[in-house]
Amino acid sequence: MFALTAILSLLLLLQPSLAKVYCTGPTASTVGVGGQVLTVTWADDGSSPTVAEIGQSSIDLYVGSVDKQTALQNLAASVDVSKASSVSATVNPTIGESGNYYFVKFTSLSLKDSTNPQYNYEAFSAKFQMSEMSGQFNATVLSEIDASNSTTTAATSGAAAVAAVGASSAAHASSTSSSHASVSTSSKTTTSGALSTVAVPGLMAVVLGVAGILFA
Repeated sequence: MFALTAILSLLLLLQPSLAKVYCTGPTASTVGVGGQVLTVTWADDGSSPTVAEIGQSSIDLYVGSVDKQTALQNLAASVDVSKASSVSATVNPTIGESGNYYFVKFTSLSLKDSTNPQYNYEAFSAKFQMSEMSGQFNATVLSEIDASNSTTTAATSGAAAVAAVGASSAAHASSTSSSHASVSTSSKTTTSGALSTVAVPGLMAVVLGVAGILFA
């Protein structure tokens, strides 16, 4: 049960958003550089709510965990995610330390979350690395990062175990079949349009499959 919970939490924070605004960059392999331009890109995955419903959004650079997060820099104060497909802003190197701690969060300025209407709709990028940063995190931020790393470790271990179970089940199914016949304001921000629509990988289907294995 813990493994499933950890995997769900990891997918929420570290993977591109599972629906609606699909963040295509930065990705887990991105290495941003303090003092240089970071470009954030996204696409419409075709699900509800649509990017038109999400509308004007704030795009910010964050660190933290699923439960607690700290905004470090606003990359774009108000961007219509249905009309633009990217923003670019120079990352202030003094906002934090170098390392694989950072992620981008989209926050709709008007649309509420359908599950938790006390909050505005949010979407996340993958967690990625920043280098040549000159700042220092305080104790509160470091505790949030530690919580995030703990979740990552637990979810990775759980995912590995589930993958092994899945492989074993698949092999068994194959054998049976034979016998019967995946906050500071930015100094400069630019946007671009031409929003595209993408087909999001079936991560939720994988999670549901994992749940079936765990509770079978």
